[in-house]
Amino acid sequence: MYDTHSDQPEALSQGLKLTSETLLAFQRDLEARGLADRVLTLVWSEFGRRGEENGSNGTDHGAAGVAFLMGSRVRGQMIGELPGLRDALDRNGNLKATVDYRSVYTSLLEQWFDFDATRVIPAARAYRRLQLVK
Repeated sequence: MYDTHSDQPEALSQGLKLTSETLLAFQRDLEARGLADRVLTLVWSEFGRRGEENGSNGTDHGAAGVAFLMGSRVRGQMIGELPGLRDALDRNGNLKATVDYRSVYTSLLEQWFDFDATRVIPAARAYRRLQLVK
């Protein structure tokens, strides 16, 4: 759905529309059932996209990805920086990640599950804790 190596404007637009409508329907269903405070949804990209367009109106796989956290107990804020394209590319043309995914995982383990992240994530103490849950 999102492997948009070609014709990215149309394919990505359709995929994001479907995803956002589906996530909204899921959240509204949780709310209607009185379960919204018990569910947190994490949508995570397994890979990022390159900043430069390829020859077929798309972009190729890149290093930095994106995540989206949804739920009635989510703080509702952007974490990280919008890197832009001018100074934020590494020597391979990848966008540079501004938040380590392990910071997201350790933060969620501790804030949502009330679980000691050091028990399952090696060197968990080294990762910045993000305030994700209210």
